[in-house]
Amino acid sequence: MVGPLSNWLIICYRVATEPSALRVATWRALKQMGAVKLGDGVYFLPNTPIFSGELEGLRARIQAGSGSAVVVIADGLSEDDEASLRAAFLAARSDEFQQVQRSAIRLVEHIAREEATDDYRFAEVDALEEELEKVRRQFQRATNRDHLGSPHRDDALCAVTEADRRLRAYLDEAFQRDASPRAADSPSALTPT
Repeated sequence: MVGPLSNWLIICYRVATEPSALRVATWRALKQMGAVKLGDGVYFLPNTPIFSGELEGLRARIQAGSGSAVVVIADGLSEDDEASLRAAFLAARSDEFQQVQRSAIRLVEHIAREEATDDYRFAEVDALEEELEKVRRQFQRATNRDHLGSPHRDDALCAVTEADRRLRAYLDEAFQRDASPRAADSPSALTPT
């Protein structure tokens, strides 16, 4: 996380609507960086060396694809404009962390449903582990984009930690059930009386 910023990077671009490959690739790249939309073809990010390099690379790809793009540093903004950009960036990160929190809560609910139906099959264990990894990746991506310190990060982290704790307990139970002999398989169950 960086401290208070006094400037931002803004990319203004234009690409053809057809074929859509460059337009979609540009949109995806900006979203993956965590850029916030100001208007059609105008996005902004905190001015960090990483984002500067990524936007310059994106600008070059847009231009190589017959589009046009310019990256500018928005320095010397009024306090109101600075506050507006900061609030928009924090709102975007807060939205991401709230989505992570919802995903983690859904995972905990999924685990509870499997426990309630006594479903400890390996296929379910495998699916739940994949779901937790997806939530962890989602949290990591949001954290990587959180350069201003979203107030919702801690809530998301707590939810991910709880999902991890619940899954570990579920896995322990699944292992115990698999490791313990079943009554039907015991020698006394196989011996006729």
